[in-house]
Amino acid sequence: MAKATSGTNMIRDTKSLVDSVGFDLIGSDLGGAVESALHAALAEGAVFGNGTDPLCIFRQALAGSIRDIETHPRGKLFQEFLLKGPYEDAGEIPGELVERRLSDADTAAAISFIYSHMVNCFKGGIAELLAAKPCMELVRRLQGNGELPPGVRLYLGDTVRVRTANGKRLIKGADLYLMMEERSEDSHPCIRVAGVAEVKSYFCSKNRLREQLDNHMRRAERGLRVGDVDYPAERVNMGQGKIRRVTRIAVLPSRWKLPRSFRFEESEDGRLLHVDAGQPPQKDDEVIQTGDSEWRITLRWSKEALAEAALEMTFWYMEEVGEVVYSKSVLRDWEEMTPAEAGRNAAKMMLYYSIVRCRTRREEQRAIALYNSYGYGYALGMNYKNAEGRREMLWPQDLDEILSAGKTKSGCVLR
Repeated sequence: MAKATSGTNMIRDTKSLVDSVGFDLIGSDLGGAVESALHAALAEGAVFGNGTDPLCIFRQALAGSIRDIETHPRGKLFQEFLLKGPYEDAGEIPGELVERRLSDADTAAAISFIYSHMVNCFKGGIAELLAAKPCMELVRRLQGNGELPPGVRLYLGDTVRVRTANGKRLIKGADLYLMMEERSEDSHPCIRVAGVAEVKSYFCSKNRLREQLDNHMRRAERGLRVGDVDYPAERVNMGQGKIRRVTRIAVLPSRWKLPRSFRFEESEDGRLLHVDAGQPPQKDDEVIQTGDSEWRITLRWSKEALAEAALEMTFWYMEEVGEVVYSKSVLRDWEEMTPAEAGRNAAKMMLYYSIVRCRTRREEQRAIALYNSYGYGYALGMNYKNAEGRREMLWPQDLDEILSAGKTKSGCVLR
């Protein structure tokens, strides 16, 4: 295989990369929902720090997720996973290949990074964009009944930064803030934090959510940067009214599952697999008051739908990185491939080899999940399991058997 190159930037021009994509990157239905949510929030005065139109905001959110991936300590390891890859067979790695392949420990770390951090970066970003509309609608409702002042606005994305405990750095705080600008008695600008929102792309207990929201409020008291304006601790006013009431909003995904139904269609290029798309069973997000100044918003879109989109974004990004790392150095027998083709081939091949090198069942299950999902999508790839509930590698003949009998000859089904 090719020798790994040095450097930390996996994509040299992230802006050009994100500017080449649209909402269809996450599917027409979900992409349309994100675009609609951003339009609605902007129309009601929501403040985004990374753009003034829905497509720009979406692209900048995508760029933010990519930055989180590239600046992670395992970002360089991910690049080496695509270029060097795991050893391609079982058994001990031959001595002459030790430096040219990833160790089994590094392979496991790379798979964990893809399965958890990369997918979660994209998944969380989508959920935050979808949350803009129902959170904005809730703000307007609370303003209408006098629970929030008219001047409160919704701030999203990287608009707001909080100070670390030592005050030396600014980091991301809550996912959304309910705030209004004020003037102190000495005419200095102040900011009032009337509420915070925490957005989850997975399920989380009420106590855990409340703890995280409370932490956001405590951190806000250290001082904030809103856009380009610094508000030191003494210029941050927490809550409203005599009791300094703070509105707390938790946003969670729905629980409905994607369909596991599929079919094959014949074409000039051979058989094509079509997997039925999932549609939210409800028309609107659900907003429920769960306590005094506490609210829970359940998005129309489910955890599985968000995970499906995030995996597709992850594989797209893997292929883009693969194209970059193979633009100057191509594997033997790949000379006729374009860098883009090499990038796609490398992503699939390295995921396959990683299964061979797994040391534990947990490592194997994650590697199989990624490999299957790369080829067949989330609904089929993530949920193809044997009678004991463990994932197994999925092949086209397995799908033929499922279409014929509902399960394979070995007892595997789509759960």
